[in-house]
Amino acid sequence: MRRGSGPGLAIAAVAGISLLVALGLALPVYWVYLLTTVAIAALIARSVGLLTNQAGLITLCQMAFAAIGGWVVSWIALAWPGAPFLLLVLLGGVAAASVGLLLGLATARIRGVELAVVTLGFGAALDLVLRQGAFPGVGSGTPVIPSAPFDDPRWFFALCWAILLVLQSGSALLGRTAHGLGWAAIRTSERAAAALGMRVGRAKASAFGVGSLFAGVAGGLLAGQYGLLTTAVFTPLASMMHLVTAVLCGASLFSGAVLAGVFSVFMPEALRRLGLPLDVGNALLAIGAFDVLRRGGGGIAEQARAKLQDRAFRGARVACELPGAGGSPKSRDLPPSSERGTVLRAGYRSTAQRDPARRGDRHSRQACLEISGLSVSYGGNRALDAVDLTVRAGEVHALIGSNGAGKTTLIDAVTGFATAHSGIVRVDGAEIDRLSAQKRADRGVRRTFQQGRAIEALSVGDYLRLAVAAESGGRAAETERVRSVSAYFGLPDANVPIRLMDAGSRRVLEIAGALASGPRVLLLDEPAAGSAETESRALAELVRRIPAEFGCTVLLIEHDMGFVRAAATRVTVLDDGRVLAEGAVDEVLADPRVVAAYLGEEVAR
Repeated sequence: MRRGSGPGLAIAAVAGISLLVALGLALPVYWVYLLTTVAIAALIARSVGLLTNQAGLITLCQMAFAAIGGWVVSWIALAWPGAPFLLLVLLGGVAAASVGLLLGLATARIRGVELAVVTLGFGAALDLVLRQGAFPGVGSGTPVIPSAPFDDPRWFFALCWAILLVLQSGSALLGRTAHGLGWAAIRTSERAAAALGMRVGRAKASAFGVGSLFAGVAGGLLAGQYGLLTTAVFTPLASMMHLVTAVLCGASLFSGAVLAGVFSVFMPEALRRLGLPLDVGNALLAIGAFDVLRRGGGGIAEQARAKLQDRAFRGARVACELPGAGGSPKSRDLPPSSERGTVLRAGYRSTAQRDPARRGDRHSRQACLEISGLSVSYGGNRALDAVDLTVRAGEVHALIGSNGAGKTTLIDAVTGFATAHSGIVRVDGAEIDRLSAQKRADRGVRRTFQQGRAIEALSVGDYLRLAVAAESGGRAAETERVRSVSAYFGLPDANVPIRLMDAGSRRVLEIAGALASGPRVLLLDEPAAGSAETESRALAELVRRIPAEFGCTVLLIEHDMGFVRAAATRVTVLDDGRVLAEGAVDEVLADPRVVAAYLGEEVAR
């Protein structure tokens, strides 16, 4: 949000805490008990929200982690009577977090519905084990009695809400770090997260660990609230209903988690008072969650935040102002695709024409990116066939060809996303073939994607901070790089949510993020797609100057030949996975074979 929102949030927090204190002191014990249960349910909802709403990991076993926390608290309380209850709750949370971390590591390569099935299986297996052995203390009838003063319902109420607020504050601080911001990245696209240099498996495992900590603490508090736990509280069905409620309410936000807690507690209470079956509430929650998923607009709290953001940034600049673009037209102002990039000889003067000095030294420059004999096959179809390509340091080298020629496949292979390939890829003379995509990004190989992968859940500033996180230059160096690329590309204010930006500005932001990381070689996949003519011209000029401004070599894929002429000094043409021509831009684009292959025989004549 804009400046000035900080004091407003502080006032709201103080008012909320004051209201809680007043309720705890003034309400009858029964209502205090219900509000205590709201806090515990909010902890579980927040654990689901962190995993599913923030990290995009569908989990159906959060009540299993709560059961682990409750079991540990019950067991220690039985073995150590009079132990500090807060310590027991923390130990229960740590135990659940440890199991969650292990489950996250074990399922790091699983995603989507498959992950949901695995977590459901884990929850069902643990439920079966607990049904066979029961919780500690149940057989002897020895309940968990919280140590003083938490044996008093009002103090227990205060403890539950205090723990919720502390854990939420901790998760909010973590969410501002590169690690926490990475959860939004893996929800948007694991490929984009890997291209940013993130360790995707570690990020997913950490999300499981933190989410399990919330659930485990909630389970420990349930042990203190109920005294004796039963397996009926922690069934897989209970996990599903907490997931449904978290999705409906938007539990990625604290307000959504609290709202989910209110729904979980007071909806059954209202149905009981009305004499209606409790299953009616579950059905209503499920319908509401289905509607949220169908519309794709987030839960109740997330929609409310989006409306507040829309109002806060109304009239503010939310698009990039590229120098020389004369404004940033929206995608609706774009000319038809048939009118863009269809004539090879049209467009701007080439870089070599404008910078004659650069033509004389192009053969003497040291190679930055070397590709030798690169071949990629998919199901017996060869997408690349023994491609050789050298990109010299300090140049913008264009890679062109018709659709299906293998351009994006080549970038995938170079950046580590097409693992089934043969050949050699070197950066500054060092082979990187056996490195993962994340490690190649660490080595300075950064890319953008043909389909925009900017992370809508983040702000402009958060995205840039995430992009530079893998670098070790220190916070001051990171801040300077972010400031430099922001000014270079005319990015909007750091607080602007990415979801408010148009498609063209998001593509520019992706380029800025990749450059902010200080890469050795930058691979741009159709950066001008979705841009108006003036915007494309301005972006081409900025791409041309990247080597001089940022010391970064560029390999560019682009269909707009005007853009290629303006930005690149050399060009390689792919045709059906093979190199058709390579050399200076003007020479290659005048080659009759290139004209025939790229535009077709009819236009060539």
